[in-house]
Amino acid sequence: MELMNLNHPASHKCAFCKHWYDPMNQAIRPKAPIVGFWEYDPLAENQCMVRNMKTRGVQSCNQFVCKI
Repeated sequence: MELMNLNHPASHKCAFCKHWYDPMNQAIRPKAPIVGFWEYDPLAENQCMVRNMKTRGVQSCNQFVCKI
């Protein structure tokens, strides 16, 4: 698991995108959500609904929409 600050503008990782199919949010978990720190699994793979392909949680794209 890697730590990430969602309040940082460069934090557009697929694991936190609503287009990344992870309905139970198994690849992410809160560490200190009040200040924006979350952990995510960079090696987790799920389907991206925009690109229609499997992507890893560490990837990103310009269609990012935060699900948190």
